[in-house]
Amino acid sequence: MQSQPRPTPSGPRFVRQLAQLAGTAADAPAHPLSQLLSHWLEWKQAVALARVLDAPAGTGPAAVSPAGDAAAELAEARAALAQSIGRDRAFAAPPEGPRPPFEWSYFQQRHMALQHLLESGSGRLRETLRQRLAARSPALARLAAVDAVMEQTLARPTRSLLGRATPVLEHRFQELLSASDEAPGTEAPAWLERFRHDMHELLLAELDIRLQPAEGLLAALGPAPDGTHATNPP
Repeated sequence: MQSQPRPTPSGPRFVRQLAQLAGTAADAPAHPLSQLLSHWLEWKQAVALARVLDAPAGTGPAAVSPAGDAAAELAEARAALAQSIGRDRAFAAPPEGPRPPFEWSYFQQRHMALQHLLESGSGRLRETLRQRLAARSPALARLAAVDAVMEQTLARPTRSLLGRATPVLEHRFQELLSASDEAPGTEAPAWLERFRHDMHELLLAELDIRLQPAEGLLAALGPAPDGTHATNPP
């Protein structure tokens, strides 16, 4: 009997691309999200979160922070990080240096460096939006405090989960290399260009994932003065 093909997972673009590169659909979580969070939340962080939730909301006047400015900051941050990915030397054509970097270790190092760039860049934007929330109203200031605790709580598991992209990219690199019959040369072979494209698209999808908390904070700020909202990527 032939086994039934496994379905392609739905959800964020990052999950779909990761499953496609791995050659298999991602397994569904064995436990609900609430149970996973209970394992990720250490007791110190749980206490910090409880204190934030139990603290009474302030009643003092809050400054008005235009949401339109925040939406522009998010758009600028997204564009800047996307440009940093595209301009990285891992995607330089022709490759820099006298010898093209055709080894996986080179791309592994570049991928990890770009992941760190995305993490730090999205974190700075998230902090900026939290400051805007705190200046808007006492209720939004509490939301900003909750988000700060959750960012710290989920930093390690998020880094671990997104780190799964590295071995998937290594599998893709070795798969394309093994299937290639091109002779070594000074120009980047076709299979390497395919790998670069896959790596580039996966990093852009990861950028979407990392900016989702910032998009949620922006939504809490409300619409811009012209009534527009920040658009979410597919």
